[in-house]
Amino acid sequence: MTLALILLVGAALVAVLAPSVLERMTLSAMRPSVVLASWLASMASVLFFGCSAVVILFWPEHAPAEGMIDTIVRCFSAVQHTARPWIGESLAVAGIVTVMALAARVVFFARRQSTARAQMQDFHRDVVAIVARREPDRGDVMWLDHPLPMAYSVSGRPGFVVATEGLSSSLSSVERDAVLAHERAHLSGHHHRIVSICDVLAKVFPRVPLFARAPGAVKTVIELAADQQAAKATSPAVVSSALAAVADAALPQPAWTLGLGNDTTLRLWRLRVAPQTRYSRLACCAAAAVTITLPAFAALVVVLVFSTAACIMVA
Repeated sequence: MTLALILLVGAALVAVLAPSVLERMTLSAMRPSVVLASWLASMASVLFFGCSAVVILFWPEHAPAEGMIDTIVRCFSAVQHTARPWIGESLAVAGIVTVMALAARVVFFARRQSTARAQMQDFHRDVVAIVARREPDRGDVMWLDHPLPMAYSVSGRPGFVVATEGLSSSLSSVERDAVLAHERAHLSGHHHRIVSICDVLAKVFPRVPLFARAPGAVKTVIELAADQQAAKATSPAVVSSALAAVADAALPQPAWTLGLGNDTTLRLWRLRVAPQTRYSRLACCAAAAVTITLPAFAALVVVLVFSTAACIMVA
């Protein structure tokens, strides 16, 4: 049960403390891809730690690595072995029931969201396609006859971009290409799916700070990431000018789509100061690894300190 306790403490630390740290990372000059990897790794670690703790509680005898952890916190083990056997069994049953209930909520909200998203995609393919036109060299872009500049992306197989004629008339050709590169970055980065996962988890765990604050924060991060990809295809200055022009057009954006979004001030600042560093994939992997291992180590320290204090009090 010692290892299960450490995993639960680790999950609690990430769920409560990580959002503030991750939101400060968004406001720094750190690469958006690294920040996004940290958000996703944090949410995955909470789910993994929590489910692993339930598995360990339900495991007959002792789960793998339990003996090693018991050696580290032997004093706590001596205290926990004095507990009645039915306490551990009750915790295991309660954990299994909780996991099953949460799994049912995940399935419910995921199916409802998937249905709504599919209806939106069918609407765009069946209705927007009637009034939109396509250019031979940009087959993934559907152009609508509207004077205001706007563009957004629609996920699917394949995904596509919806843009207005005002985008061509209000922006230069290179600025228009920057906007389209931004929207294509949403499609290639599977950003719609990431946002959907965050929305589902926020509905399943509405009282957990990490999951409750993830949808809004992650949407901002993926806009920064798409800006960065567009800047690689054109330049930061071009993306900045295009963003400023499109942000002035207050057009409603359909649900379940991703557009240029808001947070214009933050995004313009990031385009000016964000460095173009190398080894982005290695940085993302390192950030994810630190996000998972650091809370586990911190939880081990917390359990060790409290178990030592408990042993001193018992003695």
